[in-house]
Amino acid sequence: MTKNKALAVLFIALVVFVNMGMRVIPAPSQTRQIIDNMIAAIARHQGVTFTMDAAERIVGKPKEFNQMEMFTKVKINPLSIYGKVLKDPNAGTELLYVTGQHDNKIRVNPGKFLPTLTLAQTNGLLTKNQHHTLLTSGFVIVQKIMTAGIKRAEAADPNKGFDSIFKYAGDVQYHNRNCSRIIINDPTYTYTTVVGQKGENVLALARRLLVSEYHIMDLNPSSHSLDDDVSGKTLKVPTSYAKKTVLYIDKATNFPLYQEMSDERGLFEKYEYTNLVVNPAFKADEFTEKFSEYKF
Repeated sequence: MTKNKALAVLFIALVVFVNMGMRVIPAPSQTRQIIDNMIAAIARHQGVTFTMDAAERIVGKPKEFNQMEMFTKVKINPLSIYGKVLKDPNAGTELLYVTGQHDNKIRVNPGKFLPTLTLAQTNGLLTKNQHHTLLTSGFVIVQKIMTAGIKRAEAADPNKGFDSIFKYAGDVQYHNRNCSRIIINDPTYTYTTVVGQKGENVLALARRLLVSEYHIMDLNPSSHSLDDDVSGKTLKVPTSYAKKTVLYIDKATNFPLYQEMSDERGLFEKYEYTNLVVNPAFKADEFTEKFSEYKF
């Protein structure tokens, strides 16, 4: 086909699109490509190891934050998680969860010559002043929250909704990793009320709505722990996870190594990931109850 014929074919195709009342779909924006790559990378990964530094606003104390540093291993299927607290006051405590074992509870080795415990993921000893449970370790929850955010943006404006909310803000060096800085401002962020479903606790409600467990507990003093039953209760909740989110997405792995979430009062969560390894080669006995097998 000659160049002139090729141009003629392209022109005819465009005319057909117009006559059919259709529009030419533009190529994805740079920001959309970065977010899509992140979602896809998280969706296909089979496991990770990392060190996480967390800062979480304490319920009822808007100016105080709980700080924690933990080394974590996560195997996606079957879900298996090992964590070791690296800083005081609980430095040395080890946690182990393996789907289907111990009634799907967490084995806890507190060290200091104390006996090993078996606790539910929402047990207060494990979640005091924390926003999440061990079972949300890793990045799968980020994938779900971002996917929901895209749907809300596109529902508000199919043409420009995404790019009006998700913004690429240049590159940044984070712990010697070249990252894309993404800023997400949700103009629809507000508060509403919902009724808890039968058998639902704070954790389950947060997962159903894809909002922060922290906000449910902070906005509803009668439901101040993750395992509080909210069946039939009318609760005040945010309409989305955060009013503003800042992500540093690693260009090599497409994983969000830095996550900062804010509401109308400012920062309420910050998670920083270092030493990230995606799809490590876990040994057959990597996730066992013999905590002494772990060597760092």
